[in-house]
Amino acid sequence: MRVGLYLAALMDLPLRDALSMAHGWGITDAEVPAGGFNPYGHCNPGALVASAAARDEFLGLFAETGVNLAILNANSNPLHPDPEVSVPHRKDLRDAIVLSSQLGLDRLNAMVGSVGSGPGATLPTWSLVPWESGLLEVRDYQWSVALPYWKETAAFAEDHGVRLALEIHPHMLTYSPATLERFLDAVGSEYLGVNLDPSHLFWQGIDPNRMAARFTGRIWHVAAKDTVLVPENIAEWGLLDDRYAYIPSEEKPQPLGGRYLTTRPPADGPWHFVAAGRGHDVAWWTDFLATVRRAGFDGAVCIENEDWDLPREESIPVAARTLRAAIGIAEPTHA
Repeated sequence: MRVGLYLAALMDLPLRDALSMAHGWGITDAEVPAGGFNPYGHCNPGALVASAAARDEFLGLFAETGVNLAILNANSNPLHPDPEVSVPHRKDLRDAIVLSSQLGLDRLNAMVGSVGSGPGATLPTWSLVPWESGLLEVRDYQWSVALPYWKETAAFAEDHGVRLALEIHPHMLTYSPATLERFLDAVGSEYLGVNLDPSHLFWQGIDPNRMAARFTGRIWHVAAKDTVLVPENIAEWGLLDDRYAYIPSEEKPQPLGGRYLTTRPPADGPWHFVAAGRGHDVAWWTDFLATVRRAGFDGAVCIENEDWDLPREESIPVAARTLRAAIGIAEPTHA
């Protein structure tokens, strides 16, 4: 195993500078944002697909900085009922599949997406705990929309020799191991598997080690993001706390496609994201990565930095040290 970094944490920097910064932290591998929820600052998949010279220049930056290109990330919502989101996100995903193949990468990170509640919906709906029959109708409709699209997309990925590692995530159709397993079985493609990110499992009360074992042989990427649970705030607000707020435009919330932007979680929320090692110690990460290795994954474990408390210059090195200790890699002499 190796220590990588998802470069979404450094999107304000040119790619060369982001790679140099990662190298300075002793990080050997990079996961590069490729459209969808992320801007094109480090990788415009459509432009790179169209130009061999641009691809050569892109790859040259990795050779120049001594950081390996591990995988592209095309996280997006290709199932969004608003075509201002779904149309460009579907294009980015297809372009990222083709680009991965052109770059010699055999896997790509993606998300299943989130569907509206019915044919006339304009916004996605996350249907939880369908305690009345109308909610079952919503669930059935959403799956009827998702499966044809993903069968087609999986076939496209197979044609290009690229496996899609799917991250389960709140608000997506697949948000738990059970929903992801149901989805993989229903699509029936060997080119769909798992991007295992423990952070969203922690706050749902799901054991990441169990998920790793459950998907033995289908784990194609691992994200290193940690979560702190706050018992006092859980007791007050519960885990499904909806006290999110709009971020003022002057603070530059991240665009997510169309008119949609990131929002701000409550400061006293029941849980929050932190660097790997700040929510669960080195012993936990050692056990988790050993379980992941037994499940068949032995590649770059990429830090996803969303620490809500520390600046990235502090949080990313914390995560890197935690992962090196858990993997058994000596600290680099230059870091």
